[in-house]
Amino acid sequence: MRAGRVFAYGATAGLVADVLLGDPRRGHPVAGFGRVATRVESLLWRDDRGRGALHTLVCAGGAVGAAALTARAVRGRPALA
Repeated sequence: MRAGRVFAYGATAGLVADVLLGDPRRGHPVAGFGRVATRVESLLWRDDRGRGALHTLVCAGGAVGAAALTARAVRGRPALA
């Protein structure tokens, strides 16, 4: 299937799901990321540039790592991808 068509199907499915379901009151992924980032900050924060860089690396790297694992898990499964 062509990439443009796959994108169109995915975007349409996402729009329909958003219209039907809306944002969840509990368990929103962005709110969950914020809670995790706050917890990491409370563990790592020091008035130091290196600690700030470490916090950014852990949070951004964690998000990228989760996305990479998800992409790998759905590879070869067009319906999930």
